[in-house]
Amino acid sequence: MVALVNPTSRNGAAMATAREAIAAMTARGVSVDARSGSSAADAAMIAREAVAQAGDPTSGIDAVVVIGGDGTIGPVLEAARGTRVRVGLIPAGTGNDHARALAIPTGDVSGAIDIITAGHTRRCDLARLTVGDRTTTFGTVAAIGLDAAVTERAVNMAHPRGQSRYALAAVAEIAALRPRRFRVTVDGIVHEMDLVMASVGNTPSYGGGMRICPQARIDDGLLDVTLVEHTSRLRLLRLFPTIYRGTHISRRGVHTLRARTVTIETAEPTPVSADGELLGVTPVTIEIDASAMDFLSPRQAGSPQA
Repeated sequence: MVALVNPTSRNGAAMATAREAIAAMTARGVSVDARSGSSAADAAMIAREAVAQAGDPTSGIDAVVVIGGDGTIGPVLEAARGTRVRVGLIPAGTGNDHARALAIPTGDVSGAIDIITAGHTRRCDLARLTVGDRTTTFGTVAAIGLDAAVTERAVNMAHPRGQSRYALAAVAEIAALRPRRFRVTVDGIVHEMDLVMASVGNTPSYGGGMRICPQARIDDGLLDVTLVEHTSRLRLLRLFPTIYRGTHISRRGVHTLRARTVTIETAEPTPVSADGELLGVTPVTIEIDASAMDFLSPRQAGSPQA
């Protein structure tokens, strides 16, 4: 198999995980061809080449394994969508929300390798996001508004490292918050309201376990939409901890919807991110790409072995 490694993931700490994982797979008799790129363009090219080889039955490559985080897997999603190439994941990033959605253990290299070598696949959805003249694929959650602004601030913070920087970034952004008029079109039905953020999820969580779309499933053919109305700063500060538990959706001013296509427009340009990467500003259109790719994942109860 081909193992794709991001040498900068988790500030370079992912390389230690990669070395451990490659050594462990080799010890189990798995042939591993490790590859990494020095730029986003390199990563995209390497992902395309790896997926093309894995799709060729004469290549001897039976899967593409990503050792990294949610940003590292992005080029592989783009390359693998619409194919039957098996994609595995050994979590080694900061957020690891793809791994959470697939029930792949984080911080447990051996457990992740067990899932890969077992060979069970799960046909999963992806999402397609268009902002400006750019269309891209994402796997977890797209954020528009406050949550995207928090991501932008957090990724530019040198300290602290880890998830605490997202909490600090959230406090800073809430302090400067003002309402924005959103026009949200969900499968042709228009909703207009003052919001602080809108989140569109293919999976439940973003930001390293914040369950913003707690009822989302990676294989149900639908997007989950969470809208948070403008409210006081104090109420928002109280709301944020409940997102980690997914209980925020029962709070006043939080609305949930499901759709296949969502378009979000705002009265002024508002930041858009997906899979933790900033992509531009509104307007944005997001569509489900149902049953788009095969992930190596734990076998689900009652499911046939693939």
